[in-house]
Amino acid sequence: MTYVIVKCPCHEEGASKFIDWAHGDDGLSVTRSYKGFKHIELLVGEDNKTIWLYEQWETKEDHQAYLNFRIENGFEAFMGEVLEDEFSLSYLSNSGA
Repeated sequence: MTYVIVKCPCHEEGASKFIDWAHGDDGLSVTRSYKGFKHIELLVGEDNKTIWLYEQWETKEDHQAYLNFRIENGFEAFMGEVLEDEFSLSYLSNSGA
């Protein structure tokens, strides 16, 4: 299992747009149907601008294939509209502790 944490520093209007997108037909319902998907949570920081995605995938490769799918379908342009700074992405594994 691969864990993914994504930090999206949005401007205020961007955070709202991101949340609307997540609830829409092209949002997280598409993510949930993608090969290797296990779990996702969209979290909003106390500043009401920073979006955090906590995800679980079968493999890192499954997540990277999903990201490539999103990029090929224009998600990069959407992110450019909502972010006020660069997003960050981390891959983690469970230590079993």
